[in-house]
Amino acid sequence: MATDHRSVLLLIADDWSPIAGCYGNRGIRTPHVDALASRGTVFTQAFCTTPSCAASRACVLTGHYSHTHGQYGHTHGIHNFHTQLSMPSIPRTLGSAGFATGIVGKLHVQPEEVYPWTYDGQQVSGGTRNVAEMARHAGEFLSQTGDRPFYLHMGFGDPHRNFGNQETYPDVEEVHYSPDEVVVPDFLPDRPAVRKELAEYYQSISRLDQGIGMAVDALEAAGRAGDTLIVVMSDHGMPFPGAKGSSFDSGHRCPLILVRPDAPSVRSDALVNWCNIAPTVLDWCGVEPPGGLPERSMIPILDEAHPEGWEETFFSHSFHEVTNYYPYRVLRGRKYKYVRNLYPELTTPIPGDLWASPTWQTVMAEGIGMMGQRPTERFLHQDGEALFDVEADPQESTNLIHDPEVAEVAETMRRKVKTFRVETRDPWVLASIHAGEEGLES
Repeated sequence: MATDHRSVLLLIADDWSPIAGCYGNRGIRTPHVDALASRGTVFTQAFCTTPSCAASRACVLTGHYSHTHGQYGHTHGIHNFHTQLSMPSIPRTLGSAGFATGIVGKLHVQPEEVYPWTYDGQQVSGGTRNVAEMARHAGEFLSQTGDRPFYLHMGFGDPHRNFGNQETYPDVEEVHYSPDEVVVPDFLPDRPAVRKELAEYYQSISRLDQGIGMAVDALEAAGRAGDTLIVVMSDHGMPFPGAKGSSFDSGHRCPLILVRPDAPSVRSDALVNWCNIAPTVLDWCGVEPPGGLPERSMIPILDEAHPEGWEETFFSHSFHEVTNYYPYRVLRGRKYKYVRNLYPELTTPIPGDLWASPTWQTVMAEGIGMMGQRPTERFLHQDGEALFDVEADPQESTNLIHDPEVAEVAETMRRKVKTFRVETRDPWVLASIHAGEEGLES
């Protein structure tokens, strides 16, 4: 049922680092993701803007940074952050243009006025790890949509912590891994408890992979694959200390695969972030984007492996849970990364699910001084400013901010971050001015 309109199927995972066969991990089985990668554009330098669930998802859906859109942290329970009512969003903009807009599974942003949907499939029988039921909802939405253009947003529960691997689901194969099979990242200690958690994490990723395959099957069964852009991504990095909720690349680097009908396979090294998603979706759909979006569409570069002018990108984080306050602003270049921690006197907060994990409990119980190749103390207590050579030091363990040999690099990146903060209406600018920081006046 090809139409004259272009549509979008966005598949977003929960806490998934780029761990898949197409991203070079030989220990995990992700055939459906790999199949999409074989006919899409795979971004190798894609970053969430904030490594926290709700704030990141609001960046995806509004196209604005978290310090601007106001969804500073979690929506649920006592946290209760909300997106600003004045913010645009993909469902609001496309809905106004006549598109059917569907949410299936996890959304985790509010309020409804900013995120209106013509189909609400957030309540999934068995939860958002029941990927077969998620696909059934997708099929229902597509059946109701007919030949209208659409945006379908599917939020999977995997591979978030509390992995749910004690449950089984109809029509879903449980793919098990031995702790000996997993690859321990270079920011985690190699301990039995860590390997066991990673094995469960891999299992969740394989279940996610099946869900992605089922969603694509539903799209094809509805006859809409010929006019639909498929986006495969994650809200942020893996749910382990030193990744999720932290400024390190291990928390920000994510998978991103864009699949267009009848397009070539490309591996792109463009530096992009989640504020590029909304303008990309709207560009593909042929709908004028709202004014004031800080980033641009990726559609013009999807056929290019090394596009010019995509050499740096920004991060901005303030909260995870309401008690996890640790604001920072970052400029990530290809070789250097500049980090501005606004309150370095604070201890780096660890999200509640990570703090309670066997991994972090092992670190504390054994007094482990090195998180892999990263000192535990430097992870917990960071400098106000940092400059890392991420090519030579991907663990971000050596701060070069006072190295005279890179002083010009540091000053250039510092100035760009200040400009970014002013231009994106960062409310924390005033606090920095009051603290005596110069160069922030608009």
